[in-house]
Amino acid sequence: MKKVLTAALVCAVSTFAGWDYFPVIEDGKGEAKIACEQSREGKKGIGPDCGDFKIRYSPMANLELMSKVGYTLGARYQIIPVISAGVDIGFPIPTDGWSFTPNAQFSMPLTEALTLGTNGQVTIYTEDQGIDLSAGIELDLAVGKSTIWFGCDFNREDLSDEDKGLEIVPMLGYVASAGNLSLGTSVGMAFGAAAGHKNFNTFIGLDASIQF
Repeated sequence: MKKVLTAALVCAVSTFAGWDYFPVIEDGKGEAKIACEQSREGKKGIGPDCGDFKIRYSPMANLELMSKVGYTLGARYQIIPVISAGVDIGFPIPTDGWSFTPNAQFSMPLTEALTLGTNGQVTIYTEDQGIDLSAGIELDLAVGKSTIWFGCDFNREDLSDEDKGLEIVPMLGYVASAGNLSLGTSVGMAFGAAAGHKNFNTFIGLDASIQF
């Protein structure tokens, strides 16, 4: 059963929208991804932002190393086929403080075409001693070489500030794959007045990835 489950997750992960919701990639494989986002708050446009670039590689079975723009390095380990855990480290460039983000994931196929992924993490900042908490869930529906996904993130910034509230971010996306290339698009909204949204923010995103 474990071999079957592992194979199903490894084959599917290359087209999934979120890296942090699903198992580590196969030993000796890698992936690079770039994403752009255009946000809007009411009638006011924000962005676009095309600074999200990250790359990951598996040097050995069950281990994945990651690097992304913003001077962040991370590592995840697949404990069992449905559970992985890791930590991301943010270097004090250009800021003055470090950040440490321990995280854990639970994921499993629900049917041959539908897969569930979840993630929870805590970010600890050394500069201002702040703590952020976030969790998310994603459902991926495989349709041939395409994937339709729905996700929702829950974010709570700076737990020491009683005025800060919960941010809820539902999202919907589509990923098309051809060989080792994948192209994706997504739309979403961010709710939460205490999190800084007077009504709600909307955003659209584009991303491209290559597996190697």
